[in-house]
Amino acid sequence: MKNGILCLAFLIPAAGFGQSTGAYSLRKCIETALSNNITMKQTEASIASNKINLEQSKMNRYPNLNAAASQSINFGRSVNPYDNTVVANQQVNSNNLSLSTSVNVFSGFQNRNTIQQRQLNVKASEEDKLTTRNNIVLGVVEAFAGVLSNKAILKSSQAQFESTKAQIDRTEKLVQAGRLPATNLFDLNAQLATEETNIVLAENNLEISKLSLAQWMQVDPTSITDVEEPAITVGESDEKQAAEVYAIAEPNQPQIQAARTRVISAEKGIEIAKSGYYPSLNFQAGLFTNYSSVAKKFVAGSLLETPTLTPLPLLVQDGDGNTVPVIVNQISTIGPGRTEDLNFGDQFSNNLRKGFSFNLNIPIFNNMQNRYAIESARINRLNAQLQLDQQKNTLRQTIETAVTNEKAARKRLQAIEKQIKALEESFRSSEQRFNLGVMNPVDFLMAKNNLARAQNDQARFRYDFFIRRALLDFYLGKELNFN
Repeated sequence: MKNGILCLAFLIPAAGFGQSTGAYSLRKCIETALSNNITMKQTEASIASNKINLEQSKMNRYPNLNAAASQSINFGRSVNPYDNTVVANQQVNSNNLSLSTSVNVFSGFQNRNTIQQRQLNVKASEEDKLTTRNNIVLGVVEAFAGVLSNKAILKSSQAQFESTKAQIDRTEKLVQAGRLPATNLFDLNAQLATEETNIVLAENNLEISKLSLAQWMQVDPTSITDVEEPAITVGESDEKQAAEVYAIAEPNQPQIQAARTRVISAEKGIEIAKSGYYPSLNFQAGLFTNYSSVAKKFVAGSLLETPTLTPLPLLVQDGDGNTVPVIVNQISTIGPGRTEDLNFGDQFSNNLRKGFSFNLNIPIFNNMQNRYAIESARINRLNAQLQLDQQKNTLRQTIETAVTNEKAARKRLQAIEKQIKALEESFRSSEQRFNLGVMNPVDFLMAKNNLARAQNDQARFRYDFFIRRALLDFYLGKELNFN
């Protein structure tokens, strides 16, 4: 049923479909409308957006990985970041590098419920697209039937006009022959003027109906020159009560499915809000290092070929407890050391540090935010349920109206067809009597106008029945082959 909406337009087999006549078929009108409709494109964009949100929520289950780097330049008195010593009157260039990761271990099943909720949102938006599709198809079918109806009325008006012209030609000859009075001709000429006006009105109505169809299709109105007429038959219908039709339609209508899906989504929203009461656990780990342009390392001196004596002052106490300086010569076999700059690679490895941590957050009191979030989620769930109930109620009322209208349209069309048969016999008899001069023009024109009105009503009733029958079959889920 979801994918069978296009079948609505083709429930009644078409005559002449598939032929290259240059006229728009109902199938072509629907395909064009669906392709050009902006609302359809908006629903497709909404589906794409919801799918992105779903994929994002799925990725939240995985760890993140971030690298960071910073460059600092300090002048004057500053701290050497390599060994935290103070340096003065120097330019210090330093870098900090890090690589860190974190992952949510537990957050009260928030991620799981969020993923499920967004899956439901995608499903609901897809159902919205089908609902929009249905509305477009129904609108196109109604506009298409309006064109057919006005086209038939115009054809009937033109036929009446030609019939009256032919009758005037016959009456002129009879008047010239003296068999009919001239007043008969005057009345027919007045009737001809009226029927010419009716043609103009029918042409205007046809153009308006073509404009409506073009607007549904969102094409240039001048491109619709003609439409193909489906073959409409009025057979015995499978009489069903509105409750039976509703029972068939309700489980399959996309607007009902979308509303029902949003109720489930709102229930997931309550579960997401409740996750605020649970403790959350995060894991973090990282690698860190740094570099300093003033970092130094000490390099010991080399062995001396000739040992040297190095005076070494010492402090000793004499017998009276007095401190007395004493100079001792120390033999040195190693030369003095020196300092060298540490390169980037050495500092990278020397300063490398690693670490990880578990962070547990236990909610105790958060200004009642969790409680209010749950209450708000419950209200959203109530609104979603009310929207579902409203959709069901609207569908029920629509089906009740559709069943009633289909029965009325069927009976009205059957009655007008019987009436036309009777009026056609009456008009033929009246025409013969009028030509023989035994009927006055007033009675003749009344019979002619009665037949014309009935024929116009038949055109309207036929296409009204076409719409009502198609709509009811749509709700019944019928899919007939178009071929």
